[in-house]
Amino acid sequence: MKPLKRLERYLSAFFTLGRTKGQAKAAHRTLTNLTPRVDHLEDRADGVDADLRAMQESLDARQSHLEDADGRMHRLFEWTRRYEALADELIADYHREAAILRRVGQSDSALLARMFTDISRRLDGEAGGAPAKESSKVKLPSTEGFDLFKDSFYHRLENRWRGAPEEIARRLKVYIPDVEAAWLRTDKKPVMDLGCGRGEWLGLLRDHGIEGFGVDTNAVQIEEAQEAGLDVRASDALQALADQSDASLSVISAHHLIEHLPFDAVAWIVRETGRVLAPGGILLFETPNTRNVLVGATTFHTDPTHLKPMPEQVMGVLLETAGFDPVNIRHINPHERLGKFLDMPDFNDELAHLMFGPQDLAILGTKPVDA
Repeated sequence: MKPLKRLERYLSAFFTLGRTKGQAKAAHRTLTNLTPRVDHLEDRADGVDADLRAMQESLDARQSHLEDADGRMHRLFEWTRRYEALADELIADYHREAAILRRVGQSDSALLARMFTDISRRLDGEAGGAPAKESSKVKLPSTEGFDLFKDSFYHRLENRWRGAPEEIARRLKVYIPDVEAAWLRTDKKPVMDLGCGRGEWLGLLRDHGIEGFGVDTNAVQIEEAQEAGLDVRASDALQALADQSDASLSVISAHHLIEHLPFDAVAWIVRETGRVLAPGGILLFETPNTRNVLVGATTFHTDPTHLKPMPEQVMGVLLETAGFDPVNIRHINPHERLGKFLDMPDFNDELAHLMFGPQDLAILGTKPVDA
C-alpha cells in the first residue's frame, strides 16, 4: 500500500475514533443524567406495587366482610322465620288461653249463682241462726282418745304443710297497721282471735303491745300456745263469741277458719261480731283464694277439714249485709314463682296470675263509728 494511502486511512481512523469518544462521553453524560430519574421511577414503581398490594388486601378483607355479612343475612332470615313461627304459635296460645279464661269466668259465675241459691234455700228453711248440722257426718263408735288423736294429727299436719310459726307470723304482719288503728280508735279494747291454733297471731299482737286472747278446740295446739305464755282458751268459736259483751272488743279475727265451717256458721259469726265489736272496730277474715288455680285444685284439699271455699264475692256481700262499712278485700301472699313466670316473654301474664297469683284473701270490715 502506498504511504499516502496508508496515511489517509490512519487519519480517517483517528478522526472516527475521536467522534466515537465524543459520542461515548455524550452518552455517559446522558446516562448520568438518566440514573436519578430511573431510580425515581423505580421508587415510584415500588410505591405503586405496595399500593396495589394494599388494595388487594383491602379487597380481600372486603370480600371476607361481604361473605360474613352474607352469612349473617342468611342467619337473620332464618331467625326471622323462626320468630314468625313462634309469634304465630304464641298468638294461637293466647286465643286458647283467652277461651279458657272465658270458660273459667263463666264457671265462677255459675258457681257463685249456685252458692247463693243454696244459701238462700237454707236460710229460708232454717230458723234461729244456729249452725246447720253436716248431713254427711258419719256417726262413729265411741273410742277412747280418738278426739286427742285427731287433734295430734291436725297439729302435725299444720306444722308440716302450713309453714313454720315464724313464717306465718311474718305473713301476718301485714295486718298490724289495721289492727293497731282499730285498737286505738276503740280505747284499746282487747282483740279476740277465733280458731287461734298455734297462736302465731296472738304472739305478734303481744310483740306490738296489743292485748289479745284466742279460742280453739284443739287441745294439743292450746297446750303449745299456753306454754308460750299466750292467753288461749278452750272453747268453740261460736259459743265464745256469744259469751262476749256488747261493744267489748276492738278486733275479731279468724285466720283460715271460715273455710272449715258451714255457711250458716260463718253468717252467724259475721252478724254476731256486729254486736260484740265496739264502734270503729274491725272484723278480719283470712281464707284461701281458690281463684288461684293451684290453690283451688291442690292445696285447698290438703286440709281434710276444709268444707268449701268462701269466695270474695260472697264474703263481701255478707259483711255489707251485716252493716260493715267499709268492706275491704285484699289479695295477698302470691306464689313465690309468680315473678319468674311474669319475666318469661313467652308466658301469658294473665295465666301466670291465674296459676301463681295471690294464694289468700283478706276480708276486713269496719263497724261504723256511729253504729
